[in-house]
Amino acid sequence: MITPRQLASTVILFLIGSSSLFLLGGTAERDAWMSVCIGVMAGLLLLSFVTLHIQKLEPNRNLIEIFKLYFGRIAGFAFGLMYVVYYSYKSIRNVREFADLSIMFLLSDTPLSILVLMICLISAYAVVGGPGVFFRMAEVLLPILLLIYVFLFCLLIGAGVIDFSRLTPMLDQGFKPVWDAAIPEIISFPFGEMTLFLMFWRYTETSEFSQVVRMTVKGYLFAGVFITVMNVITIASLGSFANWSTVPLLQATNFIDIGNIFERIDPIVSLLLFSAVYVKLTAYYLGASLAFAYLFGISLRIAAIPVGIGIFIGSLSFRSYMQQVNFGFEQNLRYHFPIFQIAIPILLLLVMRIRTGVRTTKER
Repeated sequence: MITPRQLASTVILFLIGSSSLFLLGGTAERDAWMSVCIGVMAGLLLLSFVTLHIQKLEPNRNLIEIFKLYFGRIAGFAFGLMYVVYYSYKSIRNVREFADLSIMFLLSDTPLSILVLMICLISAYAVVGGPGVFFRMAEVLLPILLLIYVFLFCLLIGAGVIDFSRLTPMLDQGFKPVWDAAIPEIISFPFGEMTLFLMFWRYTETSEFSQVVRMTVKGYLFAGVFITVMNVITIASLGSFANWSTVPLLQATNFIDIGNIFERIDPIVSLLLFSAVYVKLTAYYLGASLAFAYLFGISLRIAAIPVGIGIFIGSLSFRSYMQQVNFGFEQNLRYHFPIFQIAIPILLLLVMRIRTGVRTTKER
C-alpha cells in the first residue's frame, strides 16, 4: 500500500521525468512557456473529468480489471494487452534516452547494450518490490531533487545567465503557434501520461477517494508550475538556441561560472536529469508488469521478467538518440499516444456510465 503523500511525490517526479530533457512546446519559440500553461490546463481537465472519474467509479480496481469487467473477457483482455505494449513502449523510450545521454555526457566508452542492461536491471529491482517500494523511493528522492533544481536555478541567476528580455516580444506571431504547440503534443507529453496511474490509485492507503483526488491534483499542479518555470528559465537562458539544443537545461548550466568556484557542473546536472528519467521509466515498467500480471494471472515478480526482456530488446531497436526523439515528437505525440491517453479512456468512461448494472451487480 502507498500513502497519499507518496502518491503526490510520485506524481510530481513522474511528470517532471524526461520533460526536463526538452524544451516543451519548442515550435512556439519564446512563447513555449505559454504552450505549457495551456497543456497543464487541458491535461487537468482530462485528469479531472476522465481519468480520475474512471477510478472514482471503480476505486478498488486497476485499469486491467476495469477493462475485463466492462468490456468482457475477450475485449477486455485485448485492451489490457494494448496497454501493456503502450506502457512498455513508454519505458523503452525513457531507457533509451537514459542510455544515450549517459554515453553523450558521462560514459562515452561504454557499449550501449551494457548501459541498457544495467538500467533495466536496476529498474527491475524496484519493480519486483511492488508499488509500495517504488512509491517510497519517489518520496525520498523528491525533496533531494527539488533542492538541487532550486540550487541550479539560483546559480543561473547568480551567474547572470538568465535574461528575461529573451521572452519578449510575446505573441509576436499570434496565438496560433502557441496553441498548435500545446495541442496535442504537450497534452500527450507529459500531462496526458497520468493514465498510467489507473494502475496505481487502487493501492492508495485511504478510506476516502476524495483524498486520492486531492493529493493527485496537488502533485499535478505543482509539477505543472515547476515545468512551466523550467521552460521560462531555459528560454531566458538560451533564447532562440533553446529549441536547437539536445538538452537545453544542461546547455544552459554550461554558462555558469561564479568566482571560478561554481563551474563545469555538467555531471551533477546529468545525474539530476537521469534520476528523474529513472523514476519515469521505472513507473512505466511497473505499470506494464502489473498489467501483464493481471492479464495472465501470474505474480508481479514473474511478470517483470518478460516485460523487462521486451524493454531491453526494444531499447536497442532505435538507430540513434535523435531518431527516437524525432519519431516520438513527429509521430507518437500527435497520432499514437492520444489514442491511449484520451480516446480509449473516454470510450471506457462512456461504457462505464452506460453499463451501470455491471457495477451495481458486482458491488452487491
